[in-house]
Amino acid sequence: NMEHGAAEWQGYGTNFPSLMAAGAANDPGLIAALGKATAVEARHIGVNWCLTPDIDLNYNFDNPVTNIRALGDQPARVAALAAPLIQALQANGVAATAKHFPGDGMDSRDQHLVTTVNNLPFAQWLQSYGLVWKRAIDAGVWTIMPGHISLPDYQGFADDPEAAPPATIARELLETLLRQELGFTGLIVSDATGMIGFTSRVAPAERAVAAINAGIDLYLGANPAVDYPALLAAVKDGRLAEERVQEAARRVLSLKARLQLTEQFFGPAPTAVEQASFAQAAQSMADKSVTLVRNDGRHPLDLPTGAKILTVTIMPTNTMIPHDDLTVFDEELRNRGFQVEHLLNPRSDELRAKAQEHDAVFVNVYVAPMMNLGTVRVTFSTFGTWGWRALFMEHPQVMYTSFGNPYLSFELPHAPLLAVTYGGDALAQRAAVKVWLGEIAPQGTLPVQLPTVKIQPLPQ
Repeated sequence: NMEHGAAEWQGYGTNFPSLMAAGAANDPGLIAALGKATAVEARHIGVNWCLTPDIDLNYNFDNPVTNIRALGDQPARVAALAAPLIQALQANGVAATAKHFPGDGMDSRDQHLVTTVNNLPFAQWLQSYGLVWKRAIDAGVWTIMPGHISLPDYQGFADDPEAAPPATIARELLETLLRQELGFTGLIVSDATGMIGFTSRVAPAERAVAAINAGIDLYLGANPAVDYPALLAAVKDGRLAEERVQEAARRVLSLKARLQLTEQFFGPAPTAVEQASFAQAAQSMADKSVTLVRNDGRHPLDLPTGAKILTVTIMPTNTMIPHDDLTVFDEELRNRGFQVEHLLNPRSDELRAKAQEHDAVFVNVYVAPMMNLGTVRVTFSTFGTWGWRALFMEHPQVMYTSFGNPYLSFELPHAPLLAVTYGGDALAQRAAVKVWLGEIAPQGTLPVQLPTVKIQPLPQ
């Protein structure tokens, strides 16, 4: 995907913050730098097509897939930032892919596990998702990826939304809405076809045929032993028109020609000057993204040199869940002359005792979207370890930081001092320390609306 730089692929290249951090920084120049860095470094190792950017609108704070992968939930801001990213990628020899049409972020479910639904009335879809998709197309994006997501109101399933087929097999979405109404002429690539959101809707032997008939030009994740005979039989018996196969093949070949793959597959290595500028842009984006969500007037904390600081990390330790190691900020604090002790998922009694031995406590929570997990809530606390949630009632200098999910405020509605970095990498940790200590002002602006509890009557 390379959604936040070429470093996403085996650690090579420059790591940038998440797209939602880019949304919080809201700097077109920095997001263009992300595009250029990704393209230059990717092309050098032979990668000529990146499945980015994610231009979904994260309207549902419980969506377990989009979250910090999205630029935000504000259509105008998302559109304004997606365009320079797309253009910078493609100007430097790498195809961009806008995803996931017709738009993820409305459902609280995961399309890896179920067909998800964009349940907006079509008129509202046009004003939100439609605006973003049209701007991406106008910016010249070469490829678009549909999700295993339906748009029932447009598809004629307003009375039975769950029955609406996902875009992957919905010709009315790919050919009528995307191509005819929005004007897209490029290549349509499917999302991974092993997801339950797709496999639960079509029999194995019919999947590739249904997708290509619907308008998919490149079928991602094919099983040649099943799909090739099925496609061949479908062409022979007329269920799949040969003209449709040729149309899809032409789009694939046209993309290869546009990328000049027959002339130069690998790009030149980035220069030392370029590498330095990429690294500087990445850290600048992280610095500009840190958002102070809640402040009771105690920020920045009053910490003289040599003060004793307790850092507390709350994060999943299950090795099946990828996560960043939140230890860089300890080094950053020590380099500034502080005494630092670190606790990982401490029991409540241990945390309370340790907190009283320190001048300040930084509670750092890592939760990020993970496919197949089904949630972005803090669900990994074991019995007796939830005391961190109310530590601010027992110590005068406690600051919470969400290194990932921006909606942590919903789970900590009374924490008086809360920041968000939209990711847990080293860039975010360095930026957080600068903000904690008042070395830089928190410049990020929330790219999403934070949820609140409202009085809600039972449905009639």
